[in-house]
Amino acid sequence: MLKSFFFGALLLFVAGSVGATPQQTIQKRLQKIDPRIEVVGLKESPVKNFYEVQLSSGDLLYVSKQEDYILAGNLLQITDDGLVNVTELARSEVRSKTIQSVAVEDQVVFAAKGETKAIIQVFTDSTCPYCSRLHEQVPELNRQGVEVRYLAFPRQGLQGKGFQDLVNIWCADNPQQAMTHAKAGKSIAQKSCDNPIAEQYELGHKLGVQGTPSIFLPDGRVIPGFVPTDRLISELGL
Repeated sequence: MLKSFFFGALLLFVAGSVGATPQQTIQKRLQKIDPRIEVVGLKESPVKNFYEVQLSSGDLLYVSKQEDYILAGNLLQITDDGLVNVTELARSEVRSKTIQSVAVEDQVVFAAKGETKAIIQVFTDSTCPYCSRLHEQVPELNRQGVEVRYLAFPRQGLQGKGFQDLVNIWCADNPQQAMTHAKAGKSIAQKSCDNPIAEQYELGHKLGVQGTPSIFLPDGRVIPGFVPTDRLISELGL
């Protein structure tokens, strides 16, 4: 939504509203560009005299405290070890808080065996071949102390076989077994219940999910697509 307005550009704002908070002023100005824009967070930026502004779309912007300039794009910090993408670190923090706020009971959980050393959350679709390959590794991940929590992301949208399969899984008497059967190509019983499929689908879009599997690590980093167990364990620092 914002890329068409902000890509690679510095934009000059109009005069601020007297008595309004910085967040209110910034939101009002941005909504003159697009009324759908919603500011959901504002804090000090690593750059002097700039705010870091979080939008409901997941985008991050940097706005001067004089409220006259906005910078869109990645903020890179120069360090002795090279460049650090400060913006991506901030995005990861937001992603982590957002996805970890999903209730455990709304996810299909494959618990670790013994001590839980890490938890990953995976947007999945039962019709996705690479999701099936990843699921084959879940027993080994569990043995190595990794808990796997699945969220629904029907690739073809809220209709069709993929969507109905996910409803059947989430509504099953034994969702873990239903998930395993579906990803092995076995038929599962038709079920209906109140379920979080649509809500999780929208959440996936908000978090930038474009395909499945999408693996979210505890720190908010995202691994798109299938990865073998050893790489996943390495990424988790185990």
